[in-house]
Amino acid sequence: MIESLREVLTGRVVTPEDVDWESVRTAWNLTVDQRPLAVVEAAGPSDVEHTVAYAAAHGLKVAAQAGGHGATKSLDQTIVVRTNALDDIWVDSHARIARVGAGVRWGALQSALDGTGLTGLLGSTGNVSVVGFCTSGGLSWLSRPYGSGAASLRAAEIVDASGSRRWIDDSTEPDLMWALRGGGGNFAVVTSVEVELFLAPELTGGRLMFPIHQADAVLTAYQEATESAAGQVTLWAYLTHFPDAPFMPEPIRGQSFCMIDALTPFDPAALDAALAPIRSAGTAVVDSVGPQTPGSIGEITQEPVEPTSFTIQTATFDELTPELIGVLLKHAGQPSLIFQVQLRHLRASQEMAYEGVAAADPAAKYSFSALAILPVPELEQPASQALLALKDAVAPWHAGDSVPSMLPTEGTLQDVISEPDLARLREIKQRVDPLGVLVGNYPLA
Repeated sequence: MIESLREVLTGRVVTPEDVDWESVRTAWNLTVDQRPLAVVEAAGPSDVEHTVAYAAAHGLKVAAQAGGHGATKSLDQTIVVRTNALDDIWVDSHARIARVGAGVRWGALQSALDGTGLTGLLGSTGNVSVVGFCTSGGLSWLSRPYGSGAASLRAAEIVDASGSRRWIDDSTEPDLMWALRGGGGNFAVVTSVEVELFLAPELTGGRLMFPIHQADAVLTAYQEATESAAGQVTLWAYLTHFPDAPFMPEPIRGQSFCMIDALTPFDPAALDAALAPIRSAGTAVVDSVGPQTPGSIGEITQEPVEPTSFTIQTATFDELTPELIGVLLKHAGQPSLIFQVQLRHLRASQEMAYEGVAAADPAAKYSFSALAILPVPELEQPASQALLALKDAVAPWHAGDSVPSMLPTEGTLQDVISEPDLARLREIKQRVDPLGVLVGNYPLA
């Protein structure tokens, strides 16, 4: 049946009969054993049009992926469209707009902005696609002063459920734009986006690393700093345990740290003021805070770029109390199956709001994630149990909705989106895709 699709595509169709099927179908998180019907490596937007039209005509489903970030088993028995080849980047620094294809990673866009005094609203790594990040919510390094990645979405080129391609924006299809800003790939296959760029005339940031035995004092100082930090200052905190493995650099191999990552797009003095009590709380063994470029922001967290196996749990908090810090240290303050706990300071003020954004502007003050790396499959169950125990322990402080990009692989949109917004998303889904041809990483039930 797939043969007729091959005949109309410029790109490649890969099926289980092909020798490289196992590598092509693989998600970025290697614990997600997704098994689509086929993978289309689209050479351009027309291949996406043909694929969606074919699926609609044959009662099949389509899901879009660039690098496979955020994949879930919900994409089993679909046609997965890889959009890596849609890699055009166009920047208008005067209008502060960038137009990028669906395969463009944040690292490539940010590097294109070096020297412009502008930045996009990327997240913790440059390895994630701009389109996937923005349509899944997108908690950015710069969410505090400028909003979520989804909020920066100004227009989109889409292929709808019938296989027709067109550009849309808030003036032409406001409901669909609202749904795309956080609702994921359930409403259209996005082949290109136009995103707003933001002023970053004096980017400054980096990492502080403290010995793990100083974590209580450092996290207490972090809490105090986040209460008073200027609105353009972003502070993230970690408890991290690096494995004693040959691939780890010698200075950190087998060591544990409490780390603070920091960034501001302007006014380095404000960042120094926010970091002062944290620096005084311990003895930093690494202090890399200094000038940054747009292209270097995604390297601050030093997240892996190669596919890996991991499991994650997330939550949100409105306060970081001494009791909560104690719970975090009890569960993750020493080497265990939990590799890392991260806290992100989200908002410059509780009054900030961004109109026209579905499920992409959590009201909580902090996001929380706990991560376990799984070098062997046998660790998945005990690691998941350890993460769930930690999630249960911090449940009394949970503050409500997050964003889809922070969901674990077993999560659902219902876990992070309010009932009124879910009802609106369902109505839009029924209107634009009544046959359910299009599937996001987290489908809309």
